Amino acid sequence: MPTFSFHPQQQTSQSHNIQNLSAGEKKENPESKIVILGSRVLADKSLLDYLQKRNIPQDIASRFCREVDFLLYGKKQTVIGFQNNAGGYELRSQNFKGSSSPKDTTFIDNGSKLLDVFEGFFNYLSYRTMIHKAGEPLTNFLVLNSLSFFEKSRNMMENHEQVNLYLDRDKAGINCTQEALKWNQYLYKDQSHLYSNHKDLNDWFVKKQPDIKQSQKIGRSF
Repeated sequence: MPTFSFHPQQQTSQSHNIQNLSAGEKKENPESKIVILGSRVLADKSLLDYLQKRNIPQDIASRFCREVDFLLYGKKQTVIGFQNNAGGYELRSQNFKGSSSPKDTTFIDNGSKLLDVFEGFFNYLSYRTMIHKAGEPLTNFLVLNSLSFFEKSRNMMENHEQVNLYLDRDKAGINCTQEALKWNQYLYKDQSHLYSNHKDLNDWFVKKQPDIKQSQKIGRSF
C-alpha cells in the first residue's frame, strides 16, 4: 500500500491546532514568522483558478494539497499548501511563494523499485496529471521542495533500481542532474530532455497541453 506523509485533516481552520512555523526570516521579529492557522479541502475560487492556469485538475491537486490559512506580518493569507515529511508546508498562490518550517522533502512510497524525483510540487502534480491520463503504474516519488535536499537524499534515492530526474532546466537544476550522473550514470536518468526548451516540467505541460491531448488521442505516450 502506498504511504504518504500528508494526512488530510477533517477539522476546519478554526478547530485546527495553531502552530508557529518559521518561514526562515529573522527570528527576532515574531511577526516575520509564518503562523499556520489551519487547513481544509481546496475550495477557494482564486486558488482553483490558479491551479487551472497551471493545468492542474482540482481532483489531482486535492489528493496532495490543502487550502491553508496563515499569518505573516499580521496579515492573513490563504494559499495552496503541499506538506512535507516533517509537517511543514510549501505555500503557493498567484501572488505568494514561500514555505513554513520545518523544511523537508516529501517522499511518497508506492512500494516501487523505481523513483521519480522532482524539484517542486507543481512539477510533481503535472506528472501525476499526465500519468493519470495515460494510466501508467505508479513509481515512488520524491519532491525535493528545495535543491538543498538533493545530495542529502542520495542514500534514499540509491535504495532504488532506477532514479528518474525531472529537475528544473536552470543552472542549479542542471548542475544537480550532472552531479548525479557522475555518482552513477547507470542508476540516474536525466528525463529533463522532455522539456528541454522550457524552464521546468510544469512550464512545458502548460504550453504543450494541446499537443499532449492530441498524442493521447492517437495512443502515443507523452
